[in-house]
Amino acid sequence: MSIVDDGDGPRVLPAVEIVTEGSYDYDARYNAGRTEYFAPARLDPAAAAAVARTALTVHEVLGLRHVSRTDLIVDDAGTPHFLEVNVAPGMTETSLLPQAIIAEGAELGTLYRAIVENALRN
Repeated sequence: MSIVDDGDGPRVLPAVEIVTEGSYDYDARYNAGRTEYFAPARLDPAAAAAVARTALTVHEVLGLRHVSRTDLIVDDAGTPHFLEVNVAPGMTETSLLPQAIIAEGAELGTLYRAIVENALRN
């Protein structure tokens, strides 16, 4: 889950679901075609809300600002489990932040600029 703050406070972007055969290792992560991504994730509304709440809570509790990406696993009951947080998410074609921005319907360049401008103001 990606969290961005373009000046109006932190907001949660749509979840990106990762599906790969075997481990989600370096090869699966950085070689296009090894992994399938679904943005937004194919979660029922209750699980999607729980994932969003968890990511926002992690962002706020850790005192993060401007942008973060929280990695979670959602179990069969729809419960999210926190794995790690990244404060410098990737920007490649297989990166999750750009996929989440596009799934939200935002323009990458416009949102990136707004995040930077907000960071400079603060």
